[in-house]
Amino acid sequence: MSQLDLFEGVVLSEKQTELLTKFQTNTTRSVKIAHGKNINMVDALIKGGFVEGVDFENTFDVIEVVEDVELGYYHNNTLFTVNDVKFIKTKGELTLNSKKYSKNENKVIDVKIHYVGFENGKFDNPNLVGSFRSVKALTLLTKLQDQRKRAEYDFKQANEKKVAFAKVIAELQTKCPDARILEVTDHIGFDDVKKVKAQFENGSYVMFNVRVSDSTYSVDRKYDAKLLAMSTDEVLANFTNQNK
Repeated sequence: MSQLDLFEGVVLSEKQTELLTKFQTNTTRSVKIAHGKNINMVDALIKGGFVEGVDFENTFDVIEVVEDVELGYYHNNTLFTVNDVKFIKTKGELTLNSKKYSKNENKVIDVKIHYVGFENGKFDNPNLVGSFRSVKALTLLTKLQDQRKRAEYDFKQANEKKVAFAKVIAELQTKCPDARILEVTDHIGFDDVKKVKAQFENGSYVMFNVRVSDSTYSVDRKYDAKLLAMSTDEVLANFTNQNK
């Protein structure tokens, strides 16, 4: 691979000059297309009710740079680098301002939505829209607002659940001082459900469902280690004695 410096009197071959000119022409064309697309995106968003600085940020810009450019192809041994080539390129992007609930931080945090598609006046972002379909700016804004509200709702729910479980655990600890009371995750099908477990030293336990709305609880299931360890005759005697 050769390295050429346009400011050191190096003369490019006809083919190299052609590749350099093609690079600059294509780059300029791509930048103009991207610039026009960005202008149309901003215009469509604002017409759809978006407010710049609130609902979206636009850091897109066109800049002139002087950089080394690698041209040609490795497979046919025409690869070469031209130093200090002046051309234009883009920087920055258009992003949407959203929010999400962070479990680790237990707070609602600001997030940027990147890679927003735009074509024929419509937008697409599967993570925000919920599908691969393209939507108008007004629909996109509704989806964005819903996502922000969901973050606030998740934060509220998480903290209400935390308070409810703390109350239930404290109450059960008072009623069963010899048991270890803890919050556990119960795997039900494809769902993970939070419950409270009273674990006794002999291996017996009781699992409780917690109703967050009023911090109450009910027995979900129980395991009697003592009963399981009994022989058949002992089990029959135990139930017989219960019915006397």
